[in-house]
Formats: sequence, structure tokens, C-alpha cells
Amino acid sequence: MNKRTALMLPLWMSPLLALGACSQAQPPAEKPPVSSQGSEGATYPIRSNATLTYWLQSPTTLKASIQEVPFYQEWQRRVGVPVKFSEVSSAQAKESFSVLLSSGNLPDIIEYNWLKDVPGGPEKALKDGYILRLNDLIDSHAPNLKKYLKEHPDLDRLVKTDKGDYYAFPFLREGGLTTQWAGPVLRKDWLDELKLEVPQTIEEWHTVLTAFKEKKGAKAPLTIINQPNALQGFLDGAFIGAFGVIRDFYVDSGGRVQYGPLQPGYKQFLTTMNQWYQEGLLDANFTQTDRKALDANMTSGASGASVYTGATIDKWELALKAKDPAAKLVFAPYPVLKKGDTPMFGQEDWMYGASAAAAVSAKSKHPELAVQALDYAYSDEGYLLFNYGTEGKTYTLENGKPVLTDFIKNNPDKLSYVEALALHTHTVNPGPFVVAKDVIGAVAVQNEDHNYKVWKTDNLKHLLPPVTVPTEESQEFARIMADIHTLVDETSLKLVLGKESPGGYDGFLQKLNALNIKRAIEIQQAAYDRFRQR
Repeated sequence: MNKRTALMLPLWMSPLLALGACSQAQPPAEKPPVSSQGSEGATYPIRSNATLTYWLQSPTTLKASIQEVPFYQEWQRRVGVPVKFSEVSSAQAKESFSVLLSSGNLPDIIEYNWLKDVPGGPEKALKDGYILRLNDLIDSHAPNLKKYLKEHPDLDRLVKTDKGDYYAFPFLREGGLTTQWAGPVLRKDWLDELKLEVPQTIEEWHTVLTAFKEKKGAKAPLTIINQPNALQGFLDGAFIGAFGVIRDFYVDSGGRVQYGPLQPGYKQFLTTMNQWYQEGLLDANFTQTDRKALDANMTSGASGASVYTGATIDKWELALKAKDPAAKLVFAPYPVLKKGDTPMFGQEDWMYGASAAAAVSAKSKHPELAVQALDYAYSDEGYLLFNYGTEGKTYTLENGKPVLTDFIKNNPDKLSYVEALALHTHTVNPGPFVVAKDVIGAVAVQNEDHNYKVWKTDNLKHLLPPVTVPTEESQEFARIMADIHTLVDETSLKLVLGKESPGGYDGFLQKLNALNIKRAIEIQQAAYDRFRQR
């Protein structure tokens, strides 16, 4: 892997900022692709005179509009249906989505996080008439998705509501680095110089960070990202998970839903972080550390440890080595309190990524055509296009397996590995398809020091699955949690910064109860119980 390959990965796990735009539909190329058939005879290209409309977040800033992206040109050509895209940036998505629904002027296809980012979730969106129930349409017009879900019943139960309603074409993952890609990292050359082992416990981390500060002159020994939350670097389980909690709902070993900030471990975590902050072990500017500042901290020697994505860590190491060939970074396990314990929490997601599921709007004049167009991605040919691009250009088949060419790995236009993938495939962006773990795994450097197995935890034993809250409870739950999220964020930050004493935690718990957190737990418990019955 050359220096240009080591960029942030996966891109579909971080917001992709782009200017909002509206692209004109482009008709399929005059020369049609070779026809392909789904498992029940769906034939592409479809050859329709209709034009589909599609609302989504911009997949890249490398082109002025999505219609100039080669992947989307090829997809339309193969499907045989022109598409008019309406693009918004990730920063504008929430507001634009709200305006879109309010307007009543809905496109045929809307790609969004219908599970978490829509008030009331998919059940309410179905009931309110924004999107279509897809069960019959999938049965009749989406043989590829139907076949895939039948062959993967564990995924099938994740992508529908408790009532068994399919509400969108899902973003599905194959495991590996498509579901688990981030964790703690430290300067290995510093550890070796100071004769310290890779830390495993909170106490060992304290020792290492203290040494980084006192003996290596690190101004911010531990640095974390602050987006979209000031404590974001901890919220996937790093350090906080050592105390047996997260800042959210989770499932305990007895199958009961709990809310982390109610537990004693949450107070212990905040107290520990306050101690580290006071001792100068935690970056004093952590509330303002965006991605640019994070990069600067880790590549300048200001910091010796962080928690972030594996491919970004690869990028940091390359930058460090350019200045000091002896510089090295090493992945560290998620911390625990007792050495030898398995961490409860860490960054690992379910194989259904709700972040970019494509629903068919109830206002669509061409629902069958929309379903057929979306179903292409789940065919064998669609899988190759979405993950590897175009055969002969971006990949070749060797012994029946796709292998990316130098057009991607050493792009003649000087695009990085990830940039080339972003233009010619869909694999580094979320969307309605199955992302291949082999492609994602090939982008990130993996070796003895960059060993992703080190980051394994029991996260999926405790992380709530993609449950759905019924319509009649969804507004109540959203109202409760809006106030609670604000309270938890404000109080957590004050405790870490020392602006509020740990002695005031009892008052915080009383406020949580006054805001009806117990009712929110009841709603989540019921949703989890229903999920287990799917």
C-alpha cells in the first residue's frame, strides 16, 4: 500500500460534507449493457421511458454533482432507468429532510436513516403515509433482495418492524471491518523507549499517559474527537466501557434494558476523566477537537494516544514516519478495570446499517419501477458493481474472485485509493446494497501492530439491536429523550471539566427521574422484547 491509500475508512461511518445540489437526469447510454437476470427473471436493463427521482446525501465532493460520478452513470446504464437526483450535504440533511416531508412533494426514492433520524421511526412514517410498506412489492418485483434475506434470516429480522413490515432497501454489511473498524491507539515507539507495555486496564492507561506527559513532553497525551458530541471519542465504549456502562440504553447480562447515566459506573467514568483532565492527561481542548485538530495532535507529537478509525491511524503513522522513520503506532484493547476481563463495550455495529436505507415514497408514481431499480444492487452483478466497479477497468476476475486493478490502487489521475473507490464504486459510502468486507479490509493496513482483533469486545451482547418503537409510543419517547439527552450532555461535560462537583450527582439522578427516564426504559424494554420475538 502506498502513501495515497491510507485515508479515512470507512467513509460511510463519517459525515461526508458536500454542497447541496440537484442533478439532471441522464438517460442510459445508447449501447446497453449485457442483460442480467434476477433469481425470478427480473431483466436489466429495464427499458423504461419513466424517470425516477431520488433524494439522498451527497456521496462525494470530488465531483460537482452526483450525475458526474462514474458509478452512478454506470448504475443507471445497467438498470436502464434515468434518475434525477436531489442531493444535500450531511450538514444540511436533517433540516432538508424535515422540509421535504412538510412539502408533501416527495420523490420516488428517499435514502435516509428511517430507524433513528425520523421522529417516530419507520412505523410512524408508514402510518403517516410518507413511505410505502414494501412487503408485496418485494415479493413481486425484488427477487434479489428477497433471496438474500431468505438466505440470511439473521439480517432479515433486523431490517423490518415488529409487525414484519419492510420499510426500505437496507444497507447491509458482511462483517469484518464493515462492522468493526475503530479503537484505542498509542505511540508504540514511545512505549518501547519508556519500557512500558501496551496498557490494558484503566490504571495502566493512567501510568502510560502520565509517562507520555512527563517524559515525552506530550501536551495532550490523550486526544479525542468532539464531533458530533463533545465526548464523542468515548461514546462508542472507549474508557467508559471499562466501568460497565455507555451513555445510552444497553442490555445487561440478564436481558434487561438499562440506561448508562443512571448507573454508578457512569459517575465513576466521569470522575476518572475529570481526574485525567485535571492532571493534564486528557487534551485540555477536547471540546473543540475536530478531525483536523485530531490529525494535528497525533502527527505532531502533541498526543501519544487516541481512539479512532483504523485507516486514519494508518494515515497518522505514515505522516509520523515521514518525519521520524522510527515512529510507530499500535492498536490497544479497549480498557477494563480488572486485567484479563473482556471489555463489555467498544465500537462494533450490527450488520444492518440503518444510516442510508432507501424507502419508496407513498407519492411515487412508479413504485414498481423504483423497487426494480433498487433491487439490482442485491443481484450478483449488482454486488460486483457496487463493491468493485466495472470489470476490466476497476477490477478483474482471478480464479473467479474480483481483484481491484491499479486504476483504483494507483490511479492515473492521482486519486487516492479511497477517492478512486468513491467515484467508481459505492463501497466507501452507505447506501442500499451489501458492502463487501474484502474490499474494506483491503484498504486498511493490517499487521502485527495494526491488529483489528485487539479491538474485539462483547459489544454486540449488550448493544441494543435496531428495535422499533410503535407509533403510539414514539412521540412520547422522543419527547422524553430530547430533554434527557440535553441534561446528560450538559452534566457530563460539567463534571469532566470540574464545573460541577461529583457530589451533585444525586441531583442529576433526581432530574433524570423527574424527566421520566424510567418510562423511556420501559418503552425500550418492550421494544427489545418484541424484537426477540421476531
